[in-house]
Amino acid sequence: MRDKKRVTIKDVAQETGLALSTVSNALAGKTNVSDETRALVRAAAEKLGYRASVVARALRMQRSFTIGVLIADVSNPSSADFVRGVEDVVLREKCTLLLCNTDGDEEKQLSHMHTLIDRQVDGMVLISQHCTSAKVRELLDASVPFVLVQRRSARHKDNYVGSDNCKGLSQAIHYAYSLGHRRIAFVQGPDDSSAARERLETFLTTADRLKLKVEQDLIYRGDYTFDGGVAAGRYFCAMRRRPTCVLASSDINALGIIQSALDADLTVPSDLSVIGLDDISLASFRRIDLTTIQLQKRDIGVAAAELLMRQIRQPSSRPQQIVLPTKLIIRGSVVAPAGKPIGKARKPAAQALALVRTASPAASAE
Repeated sequence: MRDKKRVTIKDVAQETGLALSTVSNALAGKTNVSDETRALVRAAAEKLGYRASVVARALRMQRSFTIGVLIADVSNPSSADFVRGVEDVVLREKCTLLLCNTDGDEEKQLSHMHTLIDRQVDGMVLISQHCTSAKVRELLDASVPFVLVQRRSARHKDNYVGSDNCKGLSQAIHYAYSLGHRRIAFVQGPDDSSAARERLETFLTTADRLKLKVEQDLIYRGDYTFDGGVAAGRYFCAMRRRPTCVLASSDINALGIIQSALDADLTVPSDLSVIGLDDISLASFRRIDLTTIQLQKRDIGVAAAELLMRQIRQPSSRPQQIVLPTKLIIRGSVVAPAGKPIGKARKPAAQALALVRTASPAASAE
């Protein structure tokens, strides 16, 4: 069976009896066409099933109408909302999104960037990607417009959108302190993550203001993964003087810490309180009930895509940095050290934690 012939702009012109140029202007939204004519053309186009040629549009506008998005790990539950935010804008702008997974590996990131540039994307959104090394900077500075998300360079003025890495974490520490926690541990994210460095600095600064003694063994150099959380949890649970509360680097990381506590026959939160970061959907599950720092991930994605579109249209515009607020979400994974629950504190069930083992990210989402 032969494919149905594609409807062209000539068919729309024939249907309306209008000149080809008039139909073209009407479909392009030009102002030199009356509202009545524009309505007539659009009605005919819809009736015939006309779809504008992407190739013709690209040639006319000298753009590919394609946006590249690089993300560290698509399996990370926190990644989806960032990408959905970008997609909201990309679809609105009638563009196509190309998603690349880098696993947090710089060479893989460079390979994807080269591919996107070769495909002549209009711009790139780099979510938690390397942005400071010589190879990456050379490619960024010589290629297409880009926006960094959640990870930035202190040495370069780039378009950037991210979370407030200070306020939410400070609120979490003050909350734990208000319940009586004095031995608070912290899981640090990767060394090359600007977000991780800002959070570590906030942890130390806030602890100092509260006159909390932060011993070196209370800071675990880890990552954002479930397996990394398991390792951090084993480390803290094996200490002679265990911390009473642990601030994880992410919600997935927090679930790994909780798993280690269960393995050590400890109860969360009575024996060990845990605070996450992200507020993924799993965090609110009844048997997990994770206190966490909420990030506006989808809004960040939207802001990043809108900033990129501005840069594409106005290449000479000054770089802009946008920081969205965070919020402490209080649930049942944190109680006073003596064990008195706040509301209904529950021991997370092993079967609930099993839900996230398959989504154990291999790379950072920050």
